[in-house]
Amino acid sequence: MDPRPHDIVLFGATGFTGRQVAAWFARHVARSDVRWALAARNLDKLAAVRDSLGSGFGDVPVLQVDALDEDAVRAMAASARVVLTTVGPYALYGDRLVDACVASKTDYVDITGETPWVRRVIARHHAQAARDGTRIVPFCGFDSVPSDLGTWMIVQHLRQRHGQTTREVRASFRAKGGFNGGTLASALNLLGAERPRDMADPFALNPPERHPGPAPSRSQDLTNTHRDPDLGHVAPFFMAPVNTRVVRRSDALSAERGAGYGPEFAYQEALSVKGPAMGWGVLAAMSAVPLMARSSFLRGIAMRLGPDPGEGPSESDMDGGWFTTSFIGIGDGGARVRGFVKAEGDPGNRCTVEMLCTSALVLLQDRERLPPGGGVLTPAVAFGDLLLARLQRRGMVWEIEDVD
Repeated sequence: MDPRPHDIVLFGATGFTGRQVAAWFARHVARSDVRWALAARNLDKLAAVRDSLGSGFGDVPVLQVDALDEDAVRAMAASARVVLTTVGPYALYGDRLVDACVASKTDYVDITGETPWVRRVIARHHAQAARDGTRIVPFCGFDSVPSDLGTWMIVQHLRQRHGQTTREVRASFRAKGGFNGGTLASALNLLGAERPRDMADPFALNPPERHPGPAPSRSQDLTNTHRDPDLGHVAPFFMAPVNTRVVRRSDALSAERGAGYGPEFAYQEALSVKGPAMGWGVLAAMSAVPLMARSSFLRGIAMRLGPDPGEGPSESDMDGGWFTTSFIGIGDGGARVRGFVKAEGDPGNRCTVEMLCTSALVLLQDRERLPPGGGVLTPAVAFGDLLLARLQRRGMVWEIEDVD
C-alpha cells in the first residue's frame, strides 16, 4: 500500500483559480479512487470551499499550509504523490514548495508564466530531479500547453508522416477571456521584479549547453505587425515571451534524448488581428508595458483598477470565453502542415483549470506510460500525447492536416 495518504494535494484551494480546481475535481474525480486533499493557509476558508462542493465531500481532507512555512510545506509535499499548486506569484511563494517536492520526490504541476523564476528553478533543481525521476512541470495552463503541445503535434506529424525534421513552426492566437486577481498580481510582480534583459532572452529556459547565443532572426520575438502569408494579419502577442521559451526548452530537452525537433528548428508566435489598424493598436498597447515595468506608481494603479486576489470573471463570462491557436509547420524537406488547437471557455480560467487538472491526473494515473526521465520539464516533454489525448476526450480540439 502506498504510504503517502494523498494522491494529489490541491494547494491554493481558497484562491480564485484554486476554487475552480476544487470544483473540477469534485465533478470529474469524485467517483474515482483518487485520494485528493485541499490545502491553503486559512482553515475556515478551506472548510467553506469544501462545503461549497456539495454533499458527499465532507471527508475530503483539508491541510493548513502557509506557502512561507517551510515545515508545513515540506510535510504537505511528503504526504502526496502529486502536488498541484495555484499559489502565485510563484517567484514569491513557489520556492519552498518546489524545494520540498524535489526533496520528497513528489511530482509537481503549476500554472506559472514567470519564466525568470522557472529559470532559477531549473538551475537549482533540474539535475537532482532528473536523477530521482521526479517530474517538476510548470506552465501547465494556457501558459503554455496550447503552444507547447501544439508544436509537439506538428513535429511528430512531420516526423512520422513525412520523415522530416521540423525547420519552422509559426503560431497565431485568437481568444476571448478575462483575467483574475492572482494572474494580475503575478504579472505585475514579474514586471516589477525582473530585469528586462532576463525576460528578453529567447532561449532563457534552454540548458546552457544548448543555448545558441545571439538569437537568429527566426527565433526573435515579433516586434512589428504584418501580414503572414499563412496566418493572416498578426501582431506581437503578450504571452509569446513565455510560450516561445517553453517550446524551445521542449526542443532542447528532446534533443538531449535524441529526438530534437530539427537542427534548424525555429518557433515564433503572434496575435491574430483583423487588419493593420488593429495591429498598430496592439503595438501601442505593448509599448506601454516597459513604462509600467519601471513605474511603481503605474503598477499600483493597475492593482487598484484590476480584480483583487481571489476575484475574477463571472461564471457567465468564463463560459462565454474561447481560444483558437493556428499553426503552420514546415519540414526540412519542404513538407507543410497546418494545425489547430481550439477550446470553449475562458482561456486563462476555464481552459487553464482543465489543462492543469488533467496534467495532474496524467502524472498520477499514467505514470507507467509517461516518457522516461524526470527534471524540470515542459508539458510536451513530460506528457507527450498522453495529455493531448486526455484533453481531446475532454472536448478540446487538436487537429492537423497537410497543406497542398
